[in-house]
Amino acid sequence: MALSTFQIIVVQLVSHQINFNFFFKFILLIICVNFNEANNQFFDKSIPDAETLLTQADFHRVTQRQKRQQPTENINDSAMYNKERFEGDILTAVNPAASLPLKNTVNEDSSVKTQDGLQRNAVRQSYLKWPRARIPYTVSSQYTSYGRERIAEAIDEYHKKTCVEWTPKAANDIDYVHILPDDGCYSLVGKVGGKQPVSLGEGCMTIGIVIHELMHSVGFFHEQSRTDRDDYVNILWDNIDPTLRDQFDKYSQNMIDYLGAKYDYSSVMHYGPLAFSKNGKPTIEPKEKSVTIGQRLGFSPTDLYKVNKLYNCPNSNTNPQQQQTSQQQKQQQLPVPISVVSTSGSVASSNNKCIDLLSECPYIANKDTCNSMFSSSFLQANCPKSCNNCPSNNNTDCNDNKDWCSRWAISGMCDLYIFQSYMLSNCQMSCGVC
Repeated sequence: MALSTFQIIVVQLVSHQINFNFFFKFILLIICVNFNEANNQFFDKSIPDAETLLTQADFHRVTQRQKRQQPTENINDSAMYNKERFEGDILTAVNPAASLPLKNTVNEDSSVKTQDGLQRNAVRQSYLKWPRARIPYTVSSQYTSYGRERIAEAIDEYHKKTCVEWTPKAANDIDYVHILPDDGCYSLVGKVGGKQPVSLGEGCMTIGIVIHELMHSVGFFHEQSRTDRDDYVNILWDNIDPTLRDQFDKYSQNMIDYLGAKYDYSSVMHYGPLAFSKNGKPTIEPKEKSVTIGQRLGFSPTDLYKVNKLYNCPNSNTNPQQQQTSQQQKQQQLPVPISVVSTSGSVASSNNKCIDLLSECPYIANKDTCNSMFSSSFLQANCPKSCNNCPSNNNTDCNDNKDWCSRWAISGMCDLYIFQSYMLSNCQMSCGVC
């Protein structure tokens, strides 16, 4: 008599003396996971992804819903910290899919390949802002009525509190955002062009996380990436995997604009205290012990001020914070670099003398800022002497100075001007320049 599949499995288990208790717990876990995926209240991935538009009924359900999510500081935002993505939820390519064709963009002999899509990483550039504060969007057909309602609720917050208009994509809109339940939470920063995705997948459907991801699309980075963040938080490096330390880099001010606002602990764009923790212990600690970071309830007053300021909204002149310190104001006056990056990773003046171009260089250039992913382009161009980045006649060494060089090279950062100085200085091998 033939045995059933289940009987065969039981015989195998008995013969190998496998712990039945563990086995059945494992089977139960698989069943629960599959059940949750099949019964997700926010989306159904068995439905083909197609572009749809939110309707008045979606927004009407927001106002009519009787049982709203109660405010809580215990929202799980772990889906935002994907170690394979830049800062957890920022794309470095227009199309994140693995099926995206790869092409060699360095040279034909190099093993470095990049994706055929670039993320332009700076809200200071006007082309990253959406014209007339209008952001066309579509919503995936995979979202249920509950998922559409949650997205509508976040968009309604933008409409009520800012002048940014999330408008249904029209036939003539070439640049637009497509919201879909892909792999966790992610977005590009600002207007990249064409159809750009915002993923609101598993673990991303709380109102604060939706607002957070849409705020990336509006043109904002994470709050703790500010140049001055070390004045306000401590990064607990011992609790961070060494290969993920780049997720805590800072941006130079030629890349982002503070918009006249001081550091905002309560920003919806701030990392949570356990971001990228390797041991369950905090990775970011506020220097003000009475504050919390990483709230996912919605806009902070300063978030709203900055959105309105960036897009010159009529109500953008009211800053909820006091004016910046004189040091911050002084730093914001630094010019954008115009020097040409050399292939050796060093920058010199036109007369081949290695000099600092700014009087502030001895004060603002140090090991951390000169080698940071985002301030290096500015500082190595304008402060080569203080950054020890003078041209050398001995260029025999060719190696990578950072553990994550190959990962960033694959993302295309060797070819982006904003990252070029950093990459060519620290990742010569991965960038194929030697």
